[in-house]
Amino acid sequence: MVAADSVSRWPVRVRFCGVSQAAPMLYQLEVKLGLAKLAFQASAGWRLTMHIDPMEKGLGGKQRRGKAKRASAALRELRRLGVVIGTHKLFGPVDVVADHPSEPTHLIEVEGESGRQREQALYSSLGQLLLSMKIWSDGIVYGIAVPDTREWWQQLRKIPLEVTQRLRLWRYSVGVSSCTRLEPGAGIPDWERG
Repeated sequence: MVAADSVSRWPVRVRFCGVSQAAPMLYQLEVKLGLAKLAFQASAGWRLTMHIDPMEKGLGGKQRRGKAKRASAALRELRRLGVVIGTHKLFGPVDVVADHPSEPTHLIEVEGESGRQREQALYSSLGQLLLSMKIWSDGIVYGIAVPDTREWWQQLRKIPLEVTQRLRLWRYSVGVSSCTRLEPGAGIPDWERG
């Protein structure tokens, strides 16, 4: 499926939400906020539960200057949007659980910019997601969400398409005002190859 509002000559199945523009680096809480505002809006019937740990809030360890302030602003906005902050009653400490009355439930692990290498962050996220994959039915799908940067697209491209199909794995690339959703099996073009 190619979304009606996507403009591409590539045979990919993607859905774009929001307005695409150049974006600053996004921390994990800001990626979660992008999912709440763009991909899983409460006005469209989505109910979100988000697990948030202290590192995401900019507390503990080595943190970049200004992260705590930005994380606090994102957390306030998530609460204003009606997102439940805490551990989901059924699925436990998954980064994002998106429930909808007529859509599959989405269990999503989220990465943001941090001090660790993106490749290690991707592996960690995929590992956490695999450990949450306890229910296999048409009512559950899984996902991984990352900031919308060239470097993160390169990481998403590493996940074999067959794996995304078998695991029912959606991929989300989130910017300040945009979100691209790739359904399981959708390829990611290598724009650098021309």
